[in-house]
Amino acid sequence: MAKRSRPIVAATLAAILALTASGCSLLKPQPPGVVSSAVDHAVTELRSTAGVASVTSNVTPYDLMDGGPLSNASAWYASISVETKSNAADLPGLADAVADRIDAVKRIVPVDGQLHLSIGAHGVGTTISLPVDGGSSDAPPASQLVTTAEQIASIDSVSSIELGRLHNPTSIGVASSTDVPAAATAVRQLPDFGVGDLASVTVLYSASDEPHNTTRVTMDAASPSPEILGLIGRLTAEPGVASVFFTGVQPTDGQQFGADGSGWRPALSVGVNDEQTQATVASELEAFADPQALDAAMPRSSFDVTVYPEDMSRVNVDGFVGLPAGSPAPDDARKPTPSPAPAPPPPPPAPETPDEQAARVANDQVAIAQLLDAAGDIAGIRGTPTIQTVACQAEGIDSGLRVEGSVVIPVFEVAKTADAAYAAITDSWKAAGMSPAGGAMGRLAFGTASTTAPVQQTTIRGTADGLSITAQGRC
Repeated sequence: MAKRSRPIVAATLAAILALTASGCSLLKPQPPGVVSSAVDHAVTELRSTAGVASVTSNVTPYDLMDGGPLSNASAWYASISVETKSNAADLPGLADAVADRIDAVKRIVPVDGQLHLSIGAHGVGTTISLPVDGGSSDAPPASQLVTTAEQIASIDSVSSIELGRLHNPTSIGVASSTDVPAAATAVRQLPDFGVGDLASVTVLYSASDEPHNTTRVTMDAASPSPEILGLIGRLTAEPGVASVFFTGVQPTDGQQFGADGSGWRPALSVGVNDEQTQATVASELEAFADPQALDAAMPRSSFDVTVYPEDMSRVNVDGFVGLPAGSPAPDDARKPTPSPAPAPPPPPPAPETPDEQAARVANDQVAIAQLLDAAGDIAGIRGTPTIQTVACQAEGIDSGLRVEGSVVIPVFEVAKTADAAYAAITDSWKAAGMSPAGGAMGRLAFGTASTTAPVQQTTIRGTADGLSITAQGRC
């Protein structure tokens, strides 16, 4: 028998080795069927959509190390990438069709979708993230982003476009660092600039073979000024300047007002290759006297000039544009609006007179008796209520009177279970404006936000004798 089992063992081992060599694993977790089906169905439909060249997908658990419930769809996320044909017609309509397929997947499992298109006469590579803006309720349709991309692609120096990323401005890549200021100026002339998906824009150049050769301007309708763009153009033309970064848009999430709480202001960062260039650039930034923004209320920009490669022996030069390096920070940074002072507490109610207390107690006795009888009517049989007046207490001190009532409804005399009556009674309390307020030992409590309602709290619990209900009036 042992000899005959050797071929089986060998075949099994060979199969395992083959799976390992192919990148598969017998131990790799598989997503729930509902996730796989949703992604596979979307991929099939996308591949059959006119104008689509290719579709790739992947489904991955968020974190294999946390031991999470991988049987739940929410423990997984899907990635779907769609490439369109270079000659695809009606790109806005195609984008909406792809977005609809991605949205269908999002209803089952979180999904990161990417739509890659070739836009305009120069075939500008464009990527749209789907769902747009992470699926937020006010996100524009994908077709609108294509229309925006067509406007951007009309600018000669544009080489790439990215739109639709949550909390990120539209990103526009250009062919060289010296193209950044001119492209930014051209973007400002687009008819839709300053609103919607062009509310803020990043224009950038990044050399793939030179990590520090990067120029990036993040701008909106208020910042930077044309003069700052001209300054950036002059800096990029300096032989010793490696990188220029300008951030003129206050972030909408995260550290909106600065990591140290000092407030937010536009920032200009310049990387240079030597200390001589550092001194020259710093002097130019200190001497800059033109407007820095199109909005007079915009804070003065900060600057820093760093020598690459960074060295502990070198000193960064930082300050504020138009002021000598080392100047104290201007008192114009954007800071959060101070919280309003808390409203004074309402004055305590005037104490009841004996006549007022007697009238209130009599009214509450009627209201609580009616509530207990109504519960019996809903159940189909009334119990015998007990109603009493007890002392209210505040910090152990008697402070007036309130009404309390209780009843046991013998529901088992008219029904096999109390479930229907229990549900109907609690539904009637909710309809009257009461809300669940916790409970203990199987007794569910309901309460009201009103301090003047005759019935302040009710409770209900199933017992062997029926439904036990209590009600409590106001003090």
